[in-house]
Amino acid sequence: MHTDCRHCRTDQPCTPHKRTGVRCDRCTHYDPIGERILIVKLGAMGDVLRTTTCLPPLKARYPRSHITWVTRGNAVPLLEGNPAIDRILSIDGHYLELLLVEEFDLAFGPDADLLSASIMAAARSQTKQGFVADGRGGIRASNSSADGWWRLGLDDDLKRANRRTYGDWLYGICGLPTPVARPDLHVSPQAAGRARVFLRQQLPHVNRWIGFNTGASSRWEEKRWKPAYYAQLARLIVEADPAARILLLGGPDETELNGELMAAHPAFVDGGTMQTVEDFAALVASCEWMLTGDSLAYHVACAVGTPALCIVGPTSPWELDAYGDNKIIHAPLLCIACYLAKCVLPTSCMEMLTPDWVWQQILEWRRQPVPTRSTTSEPAEC
Repeated sequence: MHTDCRHCRTDQPCTPHKRTGVRCDRCTHYDPIGERILIVKLGAMGDVLRTTTCLPPLKARYPRSHITWVTRGNAVPLLEGNPAIDRILSIDGHYLELLLVEEFDLAFGPDADLLSASIMAAARSQTKQGFVADGRGGIRASNSSADGWWRLGLDDDLKRANRRTYGDWLYGICGLPTPVARPDLHVSPQAAGRARVFLRQQLPHVNRWIGFNTGASSRWEEKRWKPAYYAQLARLIVEADPAARILLLGGPDETELNGELMAAHPAFVDGGTMQTVEDFAALVASCEWMLTGDSLAYHVACAVGTPALCIVGPTSPWELDAYGDNKIIHAPLLCIACYLAKCVLPTSCMEMLTPDWVWQQILEWRRQPVPTRSTTSEPAEC
């Protein structure tokens, strides 16, 4: 029995056997595994998705590797179908039993939270890069990049001053060569087909869709663009391009808002707020471009190749990788990336990003084959 084969399943026949009846002793599909690699990435779903940017250089360096990814259950659909990942383990299920007995050649843990670092400490790996629990309630950083990223998370001033993207930090932590690759999200042909059918059912003759993702984390009040601004921007878009229609996207928390926007302008089409991750990604992939905040939707757009204009407020615009075809904008304020739950200014950063100004950014961006990463004016005092 070739238990080192990539196709091996210890409790049932492997796929080549089921397809052709071939047995191990004379199998032409034998694919021996090289390095066994563990990635521990929990965090928010968007953070998990953008961390898949590490997979292309890892597979280039270790082409015969077997990659196990440990994450939370809600992020599993973001990783399913990714050809670079051989196994996904959810911390909501039986995962620790496997980590305590299996051996890995490399383990990567880019998160400084104690749970992720503790999983890294428990893992049996010859080499561990990132953050590992020290056994006394603290953590250890494996290299200077990990130490620098850790300090950013603990110091608001350092966070605001940082100009390195997340991908650049991640590659430094993992010891990978740049340039930073795109994240990857697998959209099956079935999901792509469902998206085409859905859009044809909405408006059969429209073939130019623009996505508006209205959702963002509720952790920061000003992470969301102002509701009234969406309809105003829609009017500007449709006046300039009468053939375009705007697909409203979001999660369950945006059901009421998207309903109000539907009533505010006829150009809006409801993309639903209860889509699966894959169907949401397929709709994003169907759009010519999309408008979104710093959210999961931005990282989905990056992963499926849909150009995105990202509006950023209390989080860091400089940590977002743009991959050459996205544009990241923010208000000209010195307090951008404040990470405050609630704004203390009379006019917030999101209020300053008026529809007219955003529309001008869109016009400039869509005329440029390779837009700039971030657009600002001279920063104002807070």
